[in-house]
Amino acid sequence: MRALPRNPSLFFVSVALLLAGLVFGFLASPTQASPSKKNKREPQRISNTQLREGLQVLKATKAMLQKADHDYGGHRVAAIKAIDAAEHQLKLALHSPHKGKAPGHKTLNQTGKPNKGRGKRPEPQNISNLQLAEAIVILERTQALLQRADHDYGGHRAAAVRDLGIAIQQLKAALRFEKKVQG
Repeated sequence: MRALPRNPSLFFVSVALLLAGLVFGFLASPTQASPSKKNKREPQRISNTQLREGLQVLKATKAMLQKADHDYGGHRVAAIKAIDAAEHQLKLALHSPHKGKAPGHKTLNQTGKPNKGRGKRPEPQNISNLQLAEAIVILERTQALLQRADHDYGGHRAAAVRDLGIAIQQLKAALRFEKKVQG
C-alpha cells in the first residue's frame, strides 16, 4: 500500500486538479449541433447540470487557491472573492424561478488566508505559480461552460460569468505581480 505524500496540501491540490481536468475533459468537448437545432433551447436539466458542474469545479479551484502560500500583492485573495461571488450567483441561479431580472445585490463570502504561521515550511514559489496558472485555465473553461448554458436564470448565470472574468483577471495580475517582484 502506498503512503500519502509528506505534504498533504500538495496531495489535495493534485487530486483537485486531476478531478477538475477530468470534469472539463468531459464537459468542454465540443458537441455536434445541426443547424436546425440552433434555434431550439436546450432542456432546462442540461443547463442545470452545467451550472452544478461549474459550481463543483469552482469549489475545488477555490480550495486550491486558499491553500497557496504566497500573497501575490492581494490579487490571489481578490480572485478568491470573485470566485465566491460567482459561486453565490450560481447557487441563486439554481434556486431561481428562471425568469425576471437579477437582484441588485452581490454577496461576498469569507475567503481563506495564506497558510502562514502554522509551523510548516512555506510552499515553493514555483508551485504556487503553477497552481495559479492552472486555476486560470480551469476558470476559463468553467466560464466557457457557463456561457454555453442556454437559460438565463434571472441574470445569475451571466453574473457568475462576469465574476469569473474578474477572478481570471486577478489571477493574471497576481502572476504579473510575482514576475515584477522576482525580476
